[in-house]
Amino acid sequence: MPNNNESKLERKAREGAFGPTEIKKGEKNRFLGEYAERVIAYLTEDQIKERALYPEVKDALKSKEANKLIIRGDIDKKCISDYIKWAREEGLRFNRKNSPDFRGNVALAVAGKDAVTQQFGRIPDRQEKLQKKGLSDNIIRNAGSLLCSDCWKELMEKAPEEKINYKKAGIFDKLTGTDCIGCQNK
Repeated sequence: MPNNNESKLERKAREGAFGPTEIKKGEKNRFLGEYAERVIAYLTEDQIKERALYPEVKDALKSKEANKLIIRGDIDKKCISDYIKWAREEGLRFNRKNSPDFRGNVALAVAGKDAVTQQFGRIPDRQEKLQKKGLSDNIIRNAGSLLCSDCWKELMEKAPEEKINYKKAGIFDKLTGTDCIGCQNK
């Protein structure tokens, strides 16, 4: 810790031994090495490990202030491959970072080069958000599943941004008897 009474020589010796004094080091450790004012949006570890994707990340990557996607290094590649694909589509760089100093549960962050004007902050949990919109629990819980035309219509009316997480049942699915997960237990 810097001491106001230390001489210039003492300060240089301390910085040589321990590195330069970092401003807001705790904040940077919370946001995967970025200052909070540069973070547009982020996901927690639990959110990134869900089967469903968060379309809000795609929106954040499309922001004119977005510069990079940062992912914590210990997150499994299968959980992040779609987010990396989105970053590439937007022409943004991405990197995975590991540090024993990282604190908290931030697992993915979209950041700007400098302080950003629009910050979404932590993206709300998908289940809570969709329940507030009145979407059926069967649909919410079963991301990646087939939906019949009625359930697909409900999804498009209440949460059209979620269509990336579901498949609309086609004629072949009806012929093979594949059931709509949204209609089960209604």
